[in-house]
Amino acid sequence: MTDRIIDLVFSNSSLRCNQTGIIIGPAVLGRNTTYFQKVFPPGSLVVLMTLAYVGFMIHLFTLGIQVDPRVMIKTGKSAAFIGSSCFLLPYALGLLTFYMVNSFGNFDAHLRQSMSMIIAINSVSSFPVITSLLADLQILNSEVGRMATHVSLVCDMWSWSVMLVINAVHLAIRNSKMDSVWSVVFTIALVAVIAFVIRPILRWSNERAKEGDEEEAQFCWLMAILLCCGLLSEILGQHSGFGAFMMGFVLPNGPPLGTTLVPKLETISSVLLVPAFMATSGFRVHLASMNGTSSAFIELIIMMGYVGKFCGTLLSAICCGMPFWDAIPLGLIMCCKGIIEIAILVFLYDRKVINGQVYSHLLLTMLVVTALARPIIAYLYDPSRRYMVEGRKTLQEWKEGVKMQFLVCLHNEDHVPTIMNLLEASHPTPHSPLAIFVLHLRELKGHSTSVLIPHHQFHKASSRATSYNHAINVFQNYEEHNSGSVVVQHFTAISPYASIHNDICTLASEKWTNLVIVPFHKTWTIDGSMESTEHSIRNVNKNVMNKAPCSVGILIDRGPLTCNQHVLMSESEPYRIAMVFLGGADDREALAYCMRMVEHPKVDLTIARVKNDDDLSGEESDLDQELIDYFRASLGKRKVKYIEETAMDGVGTTRVICSFEDAVDLLIVGKHHDPLSPLISGLTEWNEYPELGVIGDMLATSDFQFSVLIMQQAPVALNLSLEMSGPESHGRPLH
Repeated sequence: MTDRIIDLVFSNSSLRCNQTGIIIGPAVLGRNTTYFQKVFPPGSLVVLMTLAYVGFMIHLFTLGIQVDPRVMIKTGKSAAFIGSSCFLLPYALGLLTFYMVNSFGNFDAHLRQSMSMIIAINSVSSFPVITSLLADLQILNSEVGRMATHVSLVCDMWSWSVMLVINAVHLAIRNSKMDSVWSVVFTIALVAVIAFVIRPILRWSNERAKEGDEEEAQFCWLMAILLCCGLLSEILGQHSGFGAFMMGFVLPNGPPLGTTLVPKLETISSVLLVPAFMATSGFRVHLASMNGTSSAFIELIIMMGYVGKFCGTLLSAICCGMPFWDAIPLGLIMCCKGIIEIAILVFLYDRKVINGQVYSHLLLTMLVVTALARPIIAYLYDPSRRYMVEGRKTLQEWKEGVKMQFLVCLHNEDHVPTIMNLLEASHPTPHSPLAIFVLHLRELKGHSTSVLIPHHQFHKASSRATSYNHAINVFQNYEEHNSGSVVVQHFTAISPYASIHNDICTLASEKWTNLVIVPFHKTWTIDGSMESTEHSIRNVNKNVMNKAPCSVGILIDRGPLTCNQHVLMSESEPYRIAMVFLGGADDREALAYCMRMVEHPKVDLTIARVKNDDDLSGEESDLDQELIDYFRASLGKRKVKYIEETAMDGVGTTRVICSFEDAVDLLIVGKHHDPLSPLISGLTEWNEYPELGVIGDMLATSDFQFSVLIMQQAPVALNLSLEMSGPESHGRPLH
């Protein structure tokens, strides 16, 4: 935890570049004129700042692409109330503080006139900055993260509206009333041009890209239009980034342009040009100006704005029913600022709306508050804590006659045949039905907001065809074929892979599932060669296994290597399943799952118990024997083959597993085994995939032709909490 907090303090590259700019600029090292002239010779700063502005404009364009207009429509009353309080309370508190210290602060006339704009800037919580922060903290798709996304959007709308009015009022006071009117007219005209002229061009370009036009030509056209929008924005009196952001906002954010442009442009802007912009913003800091009574009062006004923002968010969130320990991180999140706020400060400083003293106070306070808030948020809020507290069901709690609930995760359609066989082998009947929740997982690309909704809502909201239609049809046909025995619901999760496990765990928690099935990150072709390896999916699986509120099954799908696909729903040979039982909680969970399969007429089930006569004492062995005896007693005349093998070491265990090479279609094993057990001695020397356990790793890295299901029981802490907070068990609890 300490390493994670330290990493978060220094992980924001934008803030690091800004701090670097302050250090190498006139504020610190730049005081030495000889150094400054050699490092930044005359004319070099102009070139650097020009590149920085271009990079910032491209960055705003990519941020605009990622904003989903549907988020504005879905903002609820709670988010609207919290977002309004998040802006209005710090603004009101800042104004009140200014009026109280005005007589003592010795403010000049220019500072008094610009104070309302200063307080408004200090009250901003930018939507792009907040979503980027949430993604960095890996809580974008958490409950607090989704609320912060909507709250920041409302706060952003308030801030831009208020600053537009303040700017018009300032123009009317300084120049004439007509100047303020023309300012509003030009802003509306700019938005109208982008909406009614640029947008149709972008849609036409997107359609041409779908038809197969060259990406290079499309990219050049878009860059030319982007520069024109920036120029038009400057001509009409706005920042060039405003036009770039609006252009990105109206660009269709789906494929092909929306999903391909963002990675390309972020490589250019985020890695090279945006850090230059952040560094040059630090050049404007003047530490020498931060002295005197006026500086103390300016800092007081700024800090009261942060206090107002935190308290306004905290109190309004509590009023809306949010738990106290969720409202505190939300308040801290809304106090964080980033590149958008810095760009506003640079714009106002260059236009001489604010002076160097105010700019320095605002920027340095922003850096300190954001740097401190990030690790505090990470420490206070962990979405997985809710799953670790609330007890959930396991497969061993199942009793015949009770509905069993599975959560099936799909990245694509490749694993559907093997998963369908596994579900059918679970033997759903009207007396003992099966509820299946299918979660279609997509990596968040070209958007800034995560999604977890029922699939039919996503399909209606999305204008493009989904790649999961075939899988959905397969599950629907399966439900219709087993009417009264199977119920299927589809969900879609679109989140960064670094945090998409939160969506999986959230759905598993809300649906009280017994088992989560996730596919292995490697896939094979029909000739046995490795087709693809997705390391991001591996990290998803590891996070699910560490934080899931129920049992987890990792499915190593080698279905393409055999001809037995959908065998259970056809008139072909029986589906051959074997379970290797070495002992332990995970093996008992796997055996409990096999107990559902014993009555299926088209499943040939084999239970192979591997034991060592010198390792049959202890509490775990007693629990193993108790479950084995219960299982054998309940078999009766059912067609299940039970064998016992004795092994002296890991070689003997491997020999037993190899005996199933051509005899099974699916092998089920537990993940964790006692590392001191002689049954796995010699197998623990080297593991490529330790998250699969010793036996699972061996099966994943070998050339076996059968598929493998690796079972992990829910953590012991969850089982204990189940007795306190979960539902009553439906029958005899199997240890």
